Amino acid sequence: MIGLAATSSTPLPQASEEPAPVALSVVRRRRPLRPAAKVAIGFGALSAVLYSLLYLFGDDIRHWAELTSQGDKAYFLAPIGIAFVFSLVHGLFTDRFWEALGLTAKR
Repeated sequence: MIGLAATSSTPLPQASEEPAPVALSVVRRRRPLRPAAKVAIGFGALSAVLYSLLYLFGDDIRHWAELTSQGDKAYFLAPIGIAFVFSLVHGLFTDRFWEALGLTAKR
């Protein structure tokens, strides 16, 4: 049998030794968010909340539509108001999103 001899004179590290510290220059700092990005995140979250509310109360909205088709005309403004709110929030979100990316329209 051939025996293996250690070729290195340095001892192997033991499990109880601490690892070498990481250089501090490797850690990068995050850039702060632009104000437009913060607003875009807010409008995006508001849009998600509106869609979840639309999903949760979809049956009630459908009931209002049925009441309108049966002759009760007081509920016809509800879908128009809901569409207006969705359009406004989505438009503001889209504007701030593109502004946060640095894209603006020519003026």
